[in-house]
Amino acid sequence: MKCVVFYPSGSKNVMDFFSQLPLQAGVEADIFIETKGDPKIADGLYKFHHDVGSSGGKMQPTKLNNIELDVPTAYDKVYIIGSNFGLRQQLFDMGFDYKNVVMCYGDIWLCRCPLDEIFIIHKKKPEVPFEKKPAEIYQHYEGETTRAHARREREGFFDKYCQGEGLDVGYGGDVITPTASGWDFRNGDAQYLSGISEESFDYVYSSHCLEHMYDVRTALKNWFRVVRRGGYLLLAIPHRDLYEKRTQLPSRWNRDHKHMFLIGRSEPPDTLDIVEEIRESLKEYDIKYIKACDYGHTITDPNRHSDGEYQIEIVIQKI
Repeated sequence: MKCVVFYPSGSKNVMDFFSQLPLQAGVEADIFIETKGDPKIADGLYKFHHDVGSSGGKMQPTKLNNIELDVPTAYDKVYIIGSNFGLRQQLFDMGFDYKNVVMCYGDIWLCRCPLDEIFIIHKKKPEVPFEKKPAEIYQHYEGETTRAHARREREGFFDKYCQGEGLDVGYGGDVITPTASGWDFRNGDAQYLSGISEESFDYVYSSHCLEHMYDVRTALKNWFRVVRRGGYLLLAIPHRDLYEKRTQLPSRWNRDHKHMFLIGRSEPPDTLDIVEEIRESLKEYDIKYIKACDYGHTITDPNRHSDGEYQIEIVIQKI
């Protein structure tokens, strides 16, 4: 596998880290790092090359005037570290296939990410081990869950779907019910819910978290994995046209968003069809409903953050 990695805003420490990082078996990589404002090294563009089978011995960088690339078909994958969507568009314009250009941002040293395909990255331990108990409200936050609460009460959402033991994935201080357990960033990689046994909860709820996951299908599989038979996976995700009000990333409102979502339609490179993602991820399920929720939504100006609800809500039963 031959790939290229771009780090558009690096430093000497970043360069040293990636020059010594071991590769996965069978990977060859060119790494480009652009430095600016670091007193330890001159500003500029640097490149170093990892041969197949590199064990992590420090590579010597070469200073360049411009990015030097082979033809797009010479690379199996291109990875951009950081939310540099301008660079991504330049690569598209050069003929690179959008399927082979991957954005890598967030904490790559804590969670699984696309860079794990090429590098051997030793992950940090979670800050707080998960415990099955009512979620700790370690920060006060009234977000999308609070915004939807009154509407859900009117619809009987809590009586129908939030009975028994629950887990709120990515709750961030705005938990679905007072008794639900919480999994948040400090508990580890939400794509995997490592340490939680199969069929541990009567319902699993996640609000505006799935768009932050690198691998949507892995997250859906593991969130569904810990739901008991007869229980529910409850999802709320931003509706692209209600929240983003644009067709491609980056998000104006959250630079960590890795996907956009619509119901019944995908639009590459950034918009996924949530129905397709569920269909390709889960088995033995029944979608009770999937709908766009825009209660209280009045702001359609793309340059202003939306008000009210601006989400897709899905209830999936495990059968």
